[in-house]
Amino acid sequence: QHHGVVCYMILWQKFVKFLYAFCFSASYINITNLSVSGHRMRHYKPVIWMILTATISEVRLTGGVGPWEGTVEVYTDGSWGTLCDYDFDLKDARVVCRMLGFGREIQFFPLAKFGQGVGKSLFSYLSCSGNEQNIGSCGYRKSTCSHSQDVGISCVRTNRLETTEGIRLIGGTGPYEGTVELNVNGQWGTICDTNFDKHDADVVCRMAGYTRAIQAFSNAHFGHGNGSSMLYNVHCSGNEDHLDSCGSNGWFSSTCTHDNDAGVACLDSGRKSISQGVQFVGGTGPHEGTVEINVNGEWGTICGSYFDMNDAEVICRMAGYSSALQSFTTGHFGVGAGPIYLDSLQCSGHERHLDSCASSGLFKISSSCQHSDDVGVACLSGNRTDVVQGVRLVGGFKQWEGRVELKVNGQWDTICGYSSGFDIDDAKVICRMAGLSTSGKVQVFPNAYFGRGTGPVLLSGLTCAGHEDNIDSCGSDGWYKTGSYCGHQYDVGVSCPDDNPFG
Repeated sequence: QHHGVVCYMILWQKFVKFLYAFCFSASYINITNLSVSGHRMRHYKPVIWMILTATISEVRLTGGVGPWEGTVEVYTDGSWGTLCDYDFDLKDARVVCRMLGFGREIQFFPLAKFGQGVGKSLFSYLSCSGNEQNIGSCGYRKSTCSHSQDVGISCVRTNRLETTEGIRLIGGTGPYEGTVELNVNGQWGTICDTNFDKHDADVVCRMAGYTRAIQAFSNAHFGHGNGSSMLYNVHCSGNEDHLDSCGSNGWFSSTCTHDNDAGVACLDSGRKSISQGVQFVGGTGPHEGTVEINVNGEWGTICGSYFDMNDAEVICRMAGYSSALQSFTTGHFGVGAGPIYLDSLQCSGHERHLDSCASSGLFKISSSCQHSDDVGVACLSGNRTDVVQGVRLVGGFKQWEGRVELKVNGQWDTICGYSSGFDIDDAKVICRMAGLSTSGKVQVFPNAYFGRGTGPVLLSGLTCAGHEDNIDSCGSDGWYKTGSYCGHQYDVGVSCPDDNPFG
């Protein structure tokens, strides 16, 4: 009868001595011809182990930059030894850090990262739950490992619960933006940009004391950081207060270079809305011009991709105007200054703020966007709902005839009649707006018959039915959308019926 017995048992401590004696009473275990369930087992090494517990009186970390990190060495039965890295995890590291008086674990390291320890490799397959006060209370197996498999750990060097001691953003235009650097146990390092997004940036900004993130950046947008790349594959929901609560591949697990350093731009000054102001430059008044928005104290522009009247409505509302007259692209009012903040803006027109509109994201600008693509708007000044604030006929022989001029935002401008773009129905509405009769003969005079006007040409392609009370209700190409061909040589004039009494 073979004396060798293969024992696979999870044992209570009080049975350890008995079972050890039973399983290992032979000096040699021959399992070459051992049969199990009628099948002969050949060429297998003995698999003989038990889950044990022991008394660990001391623990220390060696080979690190401080007592909070290094190869794990334990003192038991009068000598020091090490732990094998087999199946070692963060729960095991947590218990070791607790024994040393540190706040929490940061990471564990296999393959003798901090160098080989002393004595024998004592235990392997440590199985702590993380709540134990001493690793002697955790299950383990007797180790057969060499010192090349000594496990090391890194603990938070104080009794803090957070891993990081500090956070800073470097390389930006202010302390609210830059490459993200984290201080862990006195050493600064960076975050790898793999899967780093706006949710992760929100948590980083919150850790740095800011309200929220404006944007996340990759590929060392703000330049290379210092130290090592500490975190990789961060994935936060965006609601966490600290990166410790986010998923990742673990601290010090990154193999990224500094070319992949992540960066963020945070919202400064405790504000909730990103843009802290809007202004129009280059127009004839404060109601129109190239759009500039203020982000963290710096003025910048918007790229014209997909920019339309819906976007202009929101911008005019932000600027305190009732509505937009027109949207412009291609630097219509001149090029702006500073960064280009937004691209591919897509508002519905009902939003109160650009923050609520879809876009490619602040700073996420197409490489084709230049200041020559800056957008502009013309807003309706005051709290009026009708665009035209007055109409007059200029240069005629009688008071009921002349060049048509419309007053919009306090300025008198003309209508283009290029290629029969203005007819009797349009003229009837003009006469009605001027307070004149439309019951008699109404005439149209194209091609600046009553002389050329000054200022902008406001409208072209007017398509009134003739019964409207205001040209606001008529179709057209849109305010200021007159094309380069509509010069003042095409200013229209009208003659209203001559039965209008004047003074």
